[in-house]
Amino acid sequence: MDITHLKHYPPEKVRALFGLTLSALGALLATVLPELVRRRQVERTQRPDRRRAVGGGRRRRLKPYQEVLVTLVYLRHNVAHAVVGELFGVNADTSENTFHAVVFVLRDVCPAQRWDAEKKWKKGEPSWKPDNVERVLIDSFESPVRRPSLPARQKRVYSGKKKRHTLKTQVVTDRTGEILDIDPGHRGPTADKRLYEQSTVEEHYPQASKQGDLAYQGIAGMSVPHKKPKGSRLTEEQRAENCQGVGSRHRNTLLPRPKRPRCEEEKSQDPRIVQSEN
Repeated sequence: MDITHLKHYPPEKVRALFGLTLSALGALLATVLPELVRRRQVERTQRPDRRRAVGGGRRRRLKPYQEVLVTLVYLRHNVAHAVVGELFGVNADTSENTFHAVVFVLRDVCPAQRWDAEKKWKKGEPSWKPDNVERVLIDSFESPVRRPSLPARQKRVYSGKKKRHTLKTQVVTDRTGEILDIDPGHRGPTADKRLYEQSTVEEHYPQASKQGDLAYQGIAGMSVPHKKPKGSRLTEEQRAENCQGVGSRHRNTLLPRPKRPRCEEEKSQDPRIVQSEN
């Protein structure tokens, strides 16, 4: 896959492959490529043990823009490097080595926090400030990864909840569902509560009220739904508060909805429940 192929791709195919529109992909390449080339040039010239002349040695199989595209495809689809490499005519080792070399450049160029990203990419100051955010919604999800070869690493990333090896990502959004912060790459078994305590959400949004699910129970200042007592039931007021809170917490977020108590209105509208009662 090279630049000539992308010119003939329809916009929807480009977005399906890389997760970006054609214009956004062009802007990203224009920003990432100079930084990638600069870092490699610095690395070449600052090696005290270098024996070859600068520029010597084996040539790279992929051009710099193709290396960025390899990284974007892997991040977008989370498939084996053998599959990604096949798209670009290289083997799995080349794809994996390319990913680890480019992903750190992407992290620096594309900040995970919306405030930092807008300051870096938009002209002028952003139209909002973190101190003005009234409420933030916090949740996390797990992404499957290939099983590590070493037993010790297998144990570190094995999630008992998902019954597979995963990495966990914490996402923070505002009340409308706009992503404010992404904190990826944590071990799958890490508890959501510990992940939040290790993050900088409280530091970046000190004035905002925090809302999460029962995984964040016990955190000071965090609003969570009522938990059903053991051997008992929630009161009608608690059920109504849970239904109202879940609606505001998950209606506009990008994360899957967790299991939760169902309102009587929802039950009456579910044809499966109505049919079972009849």
